[in-house]
Amino acid sequence: MRRARLISGAILLIFCQVAASQRNPLDELISDPAVHGAWLGVLVQTTDNPPKTLYALNGDKRFMPASNTKLFTTALALEKLGPDFTFITPLLTDGQIDGERLNGNIYIKGSGDPSLTRNRLRELAKALSSKGVKFVKGNIVVDVSAFSDNRWGTGWSWDYLHYGYAAEVWAIALDRNSVTVQIAPSPTEGQPAQISVTPSTDWLIIDNRIRTVKTGQSQWSAWRDSWERVVRFEGQVPLSAVPETIRISVPSIPHYVGETFRKMLQEEGIVVFGDVKAGLTPPGATEIAETKSPPLKELVWWLNKVSDNLYAEMLLRAVALKEKGQGSVSEGLRLLEQQLQDWGIDVSDVRLVDGSGLSRLNMVTPRAIVKLLQVAKTKPWFEEFKDSLPVAGKDGTLRTRFLGTSAEGCVFAKTGYIGGVVALSGYIQRRDGTELVFSVLVNHYNALTRQVQLVVDRFVASLVEGASEPLSNSLTSSASSN
Repeated sequence: MRRARLISGAILLIFCQVAASQRNPLDELISDPAVHGAWLGVLVQTTDNPPKTLYALNGDKRFMPASNTKLFTTALALEKLGPDFTFITPLLTDGQIDGERLNGNIYIKGSGDPSLTRNRLRELAKALSSKGVKFVKGNIVVDVSAFSDNRWGTGWSWDYLHYGYAAEVWAIALDRNSVTVQIAPSPTEGQPAQISVTPSTDWLIIDNRIRTVKTGQSQWSAWRDSWERVVRFEGQVPLSAVPETIRISVPSIPHYVGETFRKMLQEEGIVVFGDVKAGLTPPGATEIAETKSPPLKELVWWLNKVSDNLYAEMLLRAVALKEKGQGSVSEGLRLLEQQLQDWGIDVSDVRLVDGSGLSRLNMVTPRAIVKLLQVAKTKPWFEEFKDSLPVAGKDGTLRTRFLGTSAEGCVFAKTGYIGGVVALSGYIQRRDGTELVFSVLVNHYNALTRQVQLVVDRFVASLVEGASEPLSNSLTSSASSN
């Protein structure tokens, strides 16, 4: 009898161990304390035709997607513009060149290029200089009329507009409409910290109230009123502090571009007698030179690898500009809605108000994201689309995630983060050669963001070598996480 009980106990123990080893990864995700009380949406499918659903939780519920919004913007841009599309920014004039003098205004006409840099803008200055011009008897006019929605997206918060990730959106950009500011201690206690701006510009005015202290912690803040050029820095840094950097947005982009161009002309020996203005290019203006962007496939690579909000916002408007003749968010989103219908995606699953995901008014279901990812696989631009996604443990916003796990190098996914929101959606290349498509959206969590990311990463990593067949108790779960 005693032996029978021992055998029964051993069998029960083995059963429990086997059951524990086969525990549903979705259950592990739901039960983790980091997502206690949070809203959690999950959908994982195979790429079969038709696809099989392996895991699903609240797949038809709407969540704030954060930067997973960029998946929709990227797909729309590739579909409507094409991977090899380039932006052209021309320099024009309504005047005539008379010897060393250009009698008339010069115009920089924005066309929606998010990648314009100082080096490329300088090429336009050199082109004017190559024509022998030494004096411009007119104004520098920056034309941003290609976009009707300028400055910021709907629902963006006033208290982060001074940061580089919330840069102003116009039909023209220069170095991502932001600068990098470095804060370092002075060699002498009691002196102001050393602040440098890259690229160097006179457009921003630095109000430095950070003091160097002997010991203690680095505690400082940066602030710029959205319409002002003055950036105020307050706080302290110890003598032993390591330099820190922060990206700050630049205000009034048309004038910023125009003043930067004026300085470049001066460096080329050209004096402009007029002012810098925002205005329209007259129909009869003649082109002096132009600068061309890299192809769209390179732009979306940057957009998704680093999650660049400005690139996303400008590309959404650029699609509307090409299709409708005017770059507006509303037209861009209407085109997106039409495209989603054509792709068989329920438009009620997608409510977007911007192209980047910075707004908290955006709402998307995991079902819509997974369907978009499935559709993308059938498109001629899929290679460019997938190549733009960060790779686990390798590059972009996933560079430091999944390190040392089975998912390293096997997950190609778009990250997403705004306050209280973590998102991760993309493709998983499994060890057996099959591929999965997935979306995980977490809203309203109260844990540290890194803890939530780790929980999501563990779930995704478990799929790389997991069973190919769905677990029966995870297919139709609709309970909120707790």
